[in-house]
Amino acid sequence: MRTITIVIFLFLISIFPISTKAQAPVPPEIPQAVTEEEVRRFMDEYTARYMRLDLDAFMDLFSKEAVENRMLPYADIREGYRKTFANSNAMLYQLEIYSIQAYQKSAFVSGRYAFIQSIKGSKTRRVFEGDIQWELIRENGSLKIKEINYGRDR
Repeated sequence: MRTITIVIFLFLISIFPISTKAQAPVPPEIPQAVTEEEVRRFMDEYTARYMRLDLDAFMDLFSKEAVENRMLPYADIREGYRKTFANSNAMLYQLEIYSIQAYQKSAFVSGRYAFIQSIKGSKTRRVFEGDIQWELIRENGSLKIKEINYGRDR
């Protein structure tokens, strides 16, 4: 009986060899670095959503941790755009990008903006222009605005 047990044990070892290697965990996937092309696509989408006056789609571009002009938190940013969009018939937004600095998980964009707001219920148009900067981060696989800072010429 003992001989049969040993033979079966040896047979099983030959079929299922004992692993002498330690089971190493699979390394986490390294996120792809942010590229200039990806940033340019993001900025095109930013401009398009702004001009569509679709608050929810536009605010999807912002991180919930976003800050505007170094002091306004996300809720205040959203309320400001809600008022602007609600008071607008149409919006023309133009953006000239001066520079894009892309990093592993983020990007810094600087440029100049100009937009013309057509006010609801009147023939009035308001023009805003100035320098602008965005800090973008990768959040859940997508670029989001972490910080936006701008000034106005007028």
